[in-house]
Amino acid sequence: MNKTRSKLSPWPYIRNNRVRTTALIVSLAVFMLMIYVMNYVIGGIGEPFYRSDVAPYDLQQIVSSHLDMKGSDYETDEEYLTEAWNRARTACANVPRENGVVDAKAFAWQNVPLNSVIGMTGIDCFLFEEPKDCEDYLNHMGAKLVSGRMPEKPGEILVEQKLIRNHKNDNNLMQYMGSTYEVVGSVNSDYYLAFGLAQPGENDINVLILTERGSSVDAAEAFAKTGYEVSWYRNKEKAEKNHKDGIGSMDTVQTLITSVSGSLLLICVTVVLALHIMDRHNEWCLLHSIGFSTGEIYVMALKEILICVAIAMVAGAVLSVMTVLAMNALLYEPIGVAIRIWRWEALPRIFIVMLFLIGVAQIPIFSGMRKIQTIDSIES
Repeated sequence: MNKTRSKLSPWPYIRNNRVRTTALIVSLAVFMLMIYVMNYVIGGIGEPFYRSDVAPYDLQQIVSSHLDMKGSDYETDEEYLTEAWNRARTACANVPRENGVVDAKAFAWQNVPLNSVIGMTGIDCFLFEEPKDCEDYLNHMGAKLVSGRMPEKPGEILVEQKLIRNHKNDNNLMQYMGSTYEVVGSVNSDYYLAFGLAQPGENDINVLILTERGSSVDAAEAFAKTGYEVSWYRNKEKAEKNHKDGIGSMDTVQTLITSVSGSLLLICVTVVLALHIMDRHNEWCLLHSIGFSTGEIYVMALKEILICVAIAMVAGAVLSVMTVLAMNALLYEPIGVAIRIWRWEALPRIFIVMLFLIGVAQIPIFSGMRKIQTIDSIES
């Protein structure tokens, strides 16, 4: 009998009942696929905003100052702006290049829009004085010119190629900047960049502090060493706070969608799993009749579930990769929305849910074990 018991294995059922086991494996694999795709799609809502509003501040900070100027001290706006550019340029030259500060550039501020899957944000467009400022900024941000040319005259700008694709159907790229500006080239970058040369009359003049990646430098303190008072500044910490405040309600919607859809899928898969186990009752009774204990039958049944879950996770991983690659190529890339394909944060959730399913499966298994009878008992 010991020799017979040693042959009790989950594989014969899996091999000989391919329709049932395949149905279970497919159900589990699709469930895993749906969890991963939901994380990918929901990430596509807010992630472009983070890439545009927060990520560039790994390499830059913005400082605004009144530059000890009052508009009433100047007879014309032209005189005021000329002096403002001069003072901003001088202040940039005097910003200490230390503690992670690489360079400083005076700029005027404009915006270009970015459409995400849901919602829209404005991309900072930095308008410098000199063509060399554009070249320095391009190199500092690790961007590459992929088409067109660098700005040479006032009113010429460069934009990231994803932004161009983002507006290929609506032609709204320049809706905030107007017809006085022209896109003369596109760049490839990890960030949504827009920059160029300012037109005469631009009056929102600020200072862009270029920093080393990972630097903890306080650009406001560095700028204050020039002798001018800082009226406003933005660094990575402030950018993250603004981003969080701006999409706070969106996070709630994302959580709600994930919870509801995930719960519905979980219920469906749990029912499929329970039906699979309940169908085994007669077989378990037969095994018990020929001498196998309920403990041995339980171990076999548990192994069957674990094998199906393992196969399903492999199949689900392959399906997930194929699906998100297809969605990225067909849906997101054409509209210039860049989101991460590899959602590592989804993996712990998938493992937790699969462990939960295995735990839930113990209920019908234990229930089935208690109902096991020998054939003689059934006949009587």
